[in-house]
Formats: sequence, structure tokens, C-alpha cells
Amino acid sequence: MYLNYDHYYTYQELTEALKGLESQFSDYASLTSIGKSYEGRDVWCLTITDLMTGDAKDKPAIYIDGNTHAGEVTGSVAALYTAEYLLINKDAEDIRHLLQTTTFYIIPRVNPDGAEFYLTTPNMLRSSVRLWPDEELMDHPGLHRSDIDNNGYILQMRLRDDKRGAYKISKHDSRLMEPRKLDEIEGEFYHILPEGYIKDYQGEPFELNPVPWQLDLNRNYPSEWKPEIKGGGDYPTSEPEIKNVVDFIIKHKNIGALEALHTSGGILFRSPYTYPEEEFNKYDLKLLKAIGARGEELTGYPDVPSTGGIFAATIVDWAYEHQGIPGFTPELWDLYGRAGVKMDWHQARNLSVQERLNRDLKVLEWNDRELSGKGFFDWKEFNHPQLGKVEIGGYNPKYFRQNPPHKLLEQECHKMMTFLLAHAKALPKVVFEEVNVAKVSDNIYEIDILVANHGYLSTYLTDKGKKNNVIAKDKVKVLTDNEIISGKIEQEIGYLEGYFSTQEQFSEYNQIGYNDGCQRLKYLVKGQAGDIITFMLDSEKGGKQIKEIIL
Repeated sequence: MYLNYDHYYTYQELTEALKGLESQFSDYASLTSIGKSYEGRDVWCLTITDLMTGDAKDKPAIYIDGNTHAGEVTGSVAALYTAEYLLINKDAEDIRHLLQTTTFYIIPRVNPDGAEFYLTTPNMLRSSVRLWPDEELMDHPGLHRSDIDNNGYILQMRLRDDKRGAYKISKHDSRLMEPRKLDEIEGEFYHILPEGYIKDYQGEPFELNPVPWQLDLNRNYPSEWKPEIKGGGDYPTSEPEIKNVVDFIIKHKNIGALEALHTSGGILFRSPYTYPEEEFNKYDLKLLKAIGARGEELTGYPDVPSTGGIFAATIVDWAYEHQGIPGFTPELWDLYGRAGVKMDWHQARNLSVQERLNRDLKVLEWNDRELSGKGFFDWKEFNHPQLGKVEIGGYNPKYFRQNPPHKLLEQECHKMMTFLLAHAKALPKVVFEEVNVAKVSDNIYEIDILVANHGYLSTYLTDKGKKNNVIAKDKVKVLTDNEIISGKIEQEIGYLEGYFSTQEQFSEYNQIGYNDGCQRLKYLVKGQAGDIITFMLDSEKGGKQIKEIIL
């Protein structure tokens, strides 16, 4: 690899890297802006395909993005890594074939403003830098999160209060804090607070001021959007970053797969998002589970349904429900898995005190063994301007908890890249499988054509896409000045099934593994020997193919 994957890229570095790839691989890569961010930065898309074998828009495409959420910067690096991997391996047999037949739309950083703020300041924020819902939150009294000891991170403060403190230092490891037991009357007890200062401090009690950046860009998509969704914005696509993405996907009809890279947890989120799995389309559920199972084989990350109202109005939900596009939200970086802790993601918030302690002890053991302790900032005394003596410390919130430590970043990127390429290979791919020409009589020729789909996915992608009528049916068109005696000059041929549907039909009761992945067309053409008849097979999701036939 030419680029370095030992750190997280600022906007300028990312822009230079993308422009460098476009310049170095101009026959394969094209860089465009899909629009501007809230603060006016270009949101870059790198389109990758072998331009010698056709335009990007004429091939089935996968859409890959990262960094919708400001602090989830691993996604942007993984997207960049995938782009470079494709380009520098363009001559390897499997990649060469993939780029000849497939288009990659890669948007490493959907939200450049939030990522830049996260990378260049101590602050943590969910998504956009736009102050929402209350622009005056910065001026409210109370505790405001801030890097008061100037170490570059906003950590935790522990404030000793033997009377009302709710936590105590763990006897197992002095870095950890445990809840005070109900019958512990005597001892050293503490309050745990975010690191920060207190505006308009007048003694206790004081409020914990919420962060002023409460927008969640991945709750701003049109599907199942409601005003009460936390962080959902003023209305669907109210935020320019999300309107950029929605407009791009709608404009690029060849997109048949979607991957939105996030952190963290080490899981592959998939539909359904807003209703129970039992109510989900059975065909589509099996399809998504099959893709997710391959993802688990390649990454070790389990396929997990995202069912629950809090996940409404996301990109994957919108892409499936409105556009029929199957997609995933990989949550990269499994800290607990690295430490040898097996986690049930949906039960993570329901752990007992002892289970949390056991988990954190293993995390610290791994941190000490593999990272020389750098994932945790030891507690240090600090003279707080309002609270007096406090201690500041805790886990590295950015490059341990939320994202991989720098030394492990490339491993994470490579692992995810293998799944992204596998998903791309599942796209429908239409071809002229057979062409036969026979002379019937003087100047009359019969042309027999078999068109087929060699892809895993059908050209309608999902049953949802077919039933919603959002994906155009495949067409065959004859481009010629010759007289067509029989056969339509232009006709819809319905959809061509992929080989997943063959597997779906096959069972212990139905031992015939066959599908409708092909269709035969016949024409009678008037012409002379040597005339060229051109046929075009046009599939919105399966690509466009041209075949010239010589009489």
C-alpha cells in the first residue's frame, strides 16, 4: 500500500490522498464532490471501475460510505483503504475481473465537519457541528465538558465525597470504579463526573449541561422519520450531508448494494430496523442473512438485526424500504472481543455490576499486555477552579473505546475490506450468454439470443424492490437500420433471477435447483451477409451490455 494507515486522516490529508489516487490511477478512478457540508467542505466520492470496459454508470455498483458520525473515523480510513486496495491490485486476476464488471462508489467521509472537529479538538460529538436543538446550550449554566487539564482529551473526574459519593475505587484494580454497595456506610467514596468546568457556579447542586451538538445524521433519512426521533433534525434530509447522500443514491440507479461503515462493537447491523424480524419479508430476510453469514466468516463479526425504533430513519433502513437496496451497517472495532470478552451486543446494557467488572478487568489486562497500558489515562490529581481537588483519568475515549488504537487500525481496515469486496461480487451481472445466427432464406436471418444473469442477486435485488416497483425491469433493444420481421425492437423482459433464488428454491422437498436466471429471444431480420446488428441488454441493477452480431 502506498498510503499509511497508522493514523486517522484530517480533511486535508484525506483530500490529498483521494486526489493522489485519482491522479495515479486515472484509467480507473474519478474523484467528484457530491455536494457541500454544513460548513462548506466538499464531500468527496471516488468512483472506481475499469473505464476501458465501460462507463461507471453502465455497470452494477456498490455504494460504500464512512464517517456519518463524527467520531467514527475508522469508517473513513477503511473506505480509503478499500479504494487503494482495489487500485493497486487492479492487475490481480480476481480484482481485474471485479473492476471490469463492477463500479465502486466510495464516499469515505459523509460528515467532514464533524470528523474534523473530532480529530483536531478534544471534543466528542455525535454528528454535525450545527448546534441543535438549542443554539444557546453553550451559554446555559452547569457543568460543560472541557479538557481542563489540557492533555488533548475530555476524560472523567472523580470527586471524593465520603457522605454522598456513589462509587468507590475497585480493590481489584485501582483504575476502575465500582458502585458503592447499599450497606457500605464507612469508606472512601466518590462522585464520577465528565471532565469540565461549571458555568455560573454557585455551589451544589449544579446541572450536567448536555453537549450542544445533538444532531444524529443517521436519523435524518426519510424512512420512518418522526419528529420525536432523538437527533433526527428538523425534517427528513434537513441536513446537507444527508441530502447529498440521498440525491446521489437516487441519481445513480445502478447501485445494488450498500455498506455504511460505523464504529464500534464488532457487528454487522442489517434490516429490519423498525419492526420485528417476524414481520420482515421472508425472502429478503434469508438473503440478508446469507450475505451477513459470509460477512461473519470473513470478519468474525456477527450478523445482527437492528430492530428497534431508535434505529429508524437510517441510511440502510431508507435504502431498503424506499429503494429496495440490501445494505449493512458494519460497526467496526470490537474492543471487548480483542480482550477475549464474548459480548451479546443487545444485552450489553443489562449486565450486572459483577459482569461489568469482570469485563473491564479483562479489557485492562489486554490493554496492559498489548498496548503497554496506553488505552487508559491513570488518575492524576488536579486543582479544579471550582471543585477544588479532583482526579482526572479514564479510558482513551477516541482511540481505544470508539476507534482502534493506531497500531491496530490497518488490521481493522483490511478485515472489513474483504467483506466489502465479497458483497460487491454478489451484485447481479447480466450477459449475452448465447448468440446463434442462421440463414433462413435469401436475405432473411434468424437470430437466437440467450440473455442471463450470472450474479448472486436478482436484477430486482430484493422482493421489496420488486413489490415497490422502484427498480426498472430489464430490457433488450435492437439497434439497427435493418428491417426486423419478427421480434420487438425494444422490449421489457421482466427480471433475471440470481443464483441465490436457485438456492432459495432448493430444499429437502424440492430437489430441483433451477431458476429463471435466463431468457431466450428470437428475431427474424432482413439483411445481407456482413450486416451488423447491434443488441443492447439494459438492466438498471445488472449493468448494460452491447452485442454486435454479423449476419
